[in-house]
Amino acid sequence: MYGMADDPPGPSAIYDSFVAGKREGYVRWAYVKLGSMEDAREVVNEVFFKIFLRWDDALASASADAFGFKILKDAIVDVLRKRDRSPCALVGLEFEPSVKPLLGIPDEEIERISTRMEIHQAIADLPARQQVCVTLHYLLGVSTEEIAGFTGMQPSTVRSHLAAARSSLASAFAVNPPTPAEKGP
Repeated sequence: MYGMADDPPGPSAIYDSFVAGKREGYVRWAYVKLGSMEDAREVVNEVFFKIFLRWDDALASASADAFGFKILKDAIVDVLRKRDRSPCALVGLEFEPSVKPLLGIPDEEIERISTRMEIHQAIADLPARQQVCVTLHYLLGVSTEEIAGFTGMQPSTVRSHLAAARSSLASAFAVNPPTPAEKGP
């Protein structure tokens, strides 16, 4: 028999540990998609309440991490649907529109904006899981192990998604070498 100090953690303690371990990552992910820290925190609080109500289902699922991340993604989609718009630009890739005439903007700045837009589009064209992994790893600095814990994927699956995404992005930005006819004599 367990004494008071030896009691195994109950469902509430496990849930509290889950929330403590996921809150920061969930808020960061929601912020990337919603573009507002206030909205991100509000959605995450609602998500944790939904998870609390379905905690037994989460524990019975193959992965409580994947279960929670699915609820988070669905909640973000609901918010965006209510707003009648798509996700915000990825953090680190957005740009502020300028009212300056083009003549006053240095060419390098215009090129940077164009490149950021191309990168954003290339990431948006990736399959959903690759988008998640790329955004978390390269834009938010989350390790592959943390991504695995956050999404419920295996670390090897995260690494596979990152490798496939890098390959796709490299292809999207590859400069085609000139053909022999283009090189000239």
